[in-house]
Formats: sequence, structure tokens, C-alpha cells
Amino acid sequence: MNRIQFIPQFLLFFAFACTFSVKNNNKKIEIKLFEKVCSSSLRGLYVIDENTVWASGSGGTVLLTTDGGETWNNISVKGAEENDFRSIHAWDDQKALVFGVAGPDFGYLTINSGKSWEVVYSDTTSGLFFNSLKFANEKTGLTISDAVDEKPFLIKTEDGGYTWKRILNIPDAIKGEANFAASNTCIEFLPSGKAWIITGGKTARVFYSENFGKNWDVTVTPMVQGTPSSGIFSVSFKNDREGVIVGGTFDKPELNEKISAYTTNGGKTWNLSEKMPAEYKSCVQTFNVGENQYYIAIGKTGCDISMDKGKNWDFLSEDGFYTIRMVPGKPIGYAAGSNGRIAKVRINI
Repeated sequence: MNRIQFIPQFLLFFAFACTFSVKNNNKKIEIKLFEKVCSSSLRGLYVIDENTVWASGSGGTVLLTTDGGETWNNISVKGAEENDFRSIHAWDDQKALVFGVAGPDFGYLTINSGKSWEVVYSDTTSGLFFNSLKFANEKTGLTISDAVDEKPFLIKTEDGGYTWKRILNIPDAIKGEANFAASNTCIEFLPSGKAWIITGGKTARVFYSENFGKNWDVTVTPMVQGTPSSGIFSVSFKNDREGVIVGGTFDKPELNEKISAYTTNGGKTWNLSEKMPAEYKSCVQTFNVGENQYYIAIGKTGCDISMDKGKNWDFLSEDGFYTIRMVPGKPIGYAAGSNGRIAKVRINI
């Protein structure tokens, strides 16, 4: 078990609030950027509610707020300073799980708001680099690493993150195919047991399961692909049948051909969006306001919104972040990115 001392809170205030008009439809987004929380690159983000938010990233960093971002606790994992926790899942303000990109200790769990951390997954297999983590319910979760010997390295827990077992009944990866650890969203996993894993690089495919990851199929998508920095970076489903994928070319973010697609049959086939997001996107999330459902996509170049299930996108803001999570049932969320940047986001629908 790895333990750290609890670092005292420090007071933070909003630095600014900017409002941007959505192109063509007069909607708006408000982004309130917190004073610099840390200097880490933050790609892991989990929102419990409007007040309780976890974030994780480079330097073994883990952050927690329970007052809507007014103050943040730095509860980074002692001894894991060389790790980058790109994946995080939380159950409440006490229990959370992070997975890193460097081993042999990859997975750490806390049940006391970071006062102590327990190693729950260690592995000396060469080439492991965990990209994404997602739970379908309180107990059942999946996390994916880069492929080993051209086999996706997918592991599963059924006891809330304490023990993990590799899933081998999954199609092989293609040489040069990769998962991107851009925003902890290359896995989608719903309570129904439907799961999806997206890839990029040599090809842009979607692996999908209908039985909690026991069996998998895979389909090719029309998304941009063929270079090490291109492909699908993020996936989000609003239900068992309707979902969206986004991505692009990381080192050429201005390219926006074939960077978004949607499905209406559970990911078996994908259609390119008619109007693409403005530029490369590393994260997409669905959120609802009343009976209306929306998708928001974000990346280092800004964010866009879709109000028609991913078919068309409207530009929101040039403010760039790596990842975003919305508060359940509200047009409010949190975004995180480079150099410790965290912001509160409100969509004025």
C-alpha cells in the first residue's frame, strides 16, 4: 500500500469569465477559468455533481474539490511522481481509482479522499501504457492499454476496482493501430453491458461488445486515419444505439475532414457528420437538459456543440482543453487541460 499525507487546502478564485456566441444559433458558452491549480497536464476528469470533482494527470497528480472548485485538495500519489494518471473514475468524494501510463504499479485506489492510496494493479509486461478507464456500474469496469504483440491489452474488474483480469476474447489489433490517451474517453461502457473501444493510427476502428466485455466484434469507420497522430480520439453514447466519435490529426489540428461520425445501430456502422467540428477534437460527451440531448466536443483548439445527435456541429469557443465532463442532468460541466488549467463551463441552451 502506498500512502501520502493529506496536503492542506489552498484558496482559489475564478480568474476570469468569458462568454462566446455560438455560430448561427445565438447560443452561448460561459467558461470560468480557475486560478492555476497546479502545473500538471490534466487529462483525467470525473464529475460527481456540481460541487464534487476529481482530476488527474502528469507528475502523479490527483486533485479533488468538494465546493465547486472554490478550493482544491492536492492529493497526489506519493512515490508516483514519474507516472501520468490519464484515467480516473470516482464513486463519491471518498473513493476514486486512477490508472497511469507507467508501471509496474499502474492502478491506485483510495477510499478516504486521498489520505492513502492502495496499489490495485501491478504488471511487468513490457509495453503497457493505460489509455482509458470506464465503469458500467458500481462494480464492473474496463481499462485499456496499448496493444501487446498486436493484441489489445484489455482488463476488467467486477469488484469495484480491487482485482483485475485480462480479457483475451477480443479481435487482434492491426500493426500501427493505437488507442489515444487524450481524455480518458477511448472507452464507453453503459449499464446495459454495451461497450465500445475506439482506435486510431494505421486504422480507425470501433471494437464493440454487447455482454459486459465477454465477447467483442470490430468495425472499420470512415474517420481520418493512416498516420500515427490521426484517428478516433473519443467516443460517447447517449443510449445503446446512438453514439458519436470524434478525433482528427493531433499535430495538424486545423484539418477537419472526417473528424466526426455518428451511429444509430450501436456502433456496427458509422456515418460521417454532415457539418464537422471546426478542428481536431480530443473529447466528446453527451449531456441532457430536460428531455433534450446534446453532444459537446472539446480539444486544444476549442469546443463545438451538436444538437442533432452528431450530424451537425456548431462552433462554441476557441478556449482549448483536453477533456470535459458534464454535471448529470445540467448544462454545466468542468474542463481540464495543459499547465493545470481547470474551468467551470455553462452552456446556455
